[in-house]
Amino acid sequence: MKLGKELKLDLFTNYKTKIGTVNNKKPQSLYLVMSAWGQIEKIDENVNYDYFLSGLRKKIKQKLNKNLDKDFFFNDKYIVDLDMRTSGFKIDKRSFMSCEITLFQKQSLPITQPTILEKSKNVIYDIVYNCLNKNKHFTFYKTKK
Repeated sequence: MKLGKELKLDLFTNYKTKIGTVNNKKPQSLYLVMSAWGQIEKIDENVNYDYFLSGLRKKIKQKLNKNLDKDFFFNDKYIVDLDMRTSGFKIDKRSFMSCEITLFQKQSLPITQPTILEKSKNVIYDIVYNCLNKNKHFTFYKTKK
């Protein structure tokens, strides 16, 4: 029997987004996924892109610490996995970026419940608008070409 549930959300023109849980009967955690293809604006030899992505991950964590709804989620218990390969950056070549955030719930609500769905969307909007879109090195697209 399949216990997991995943919902694709069409929230942005340049990001694929979805939320899910591994056990929808008793959902203690849920995951939020934002993925896109990042195109570098210009290659700057003075920029350490590994360090930049590490800073971006840290910025996402700071946003979660500050803005998570403490009535629904544990704000000191989450996982942020930001993945983008820095090797082979070229001006005309897009690189795949995936950001997966695992949140732990206080109330174990199913992801189809309207309140938890809205809270999850708010987290995704906050991360995309205030972290991913506000970087100076990449423009993100939904597709590779």
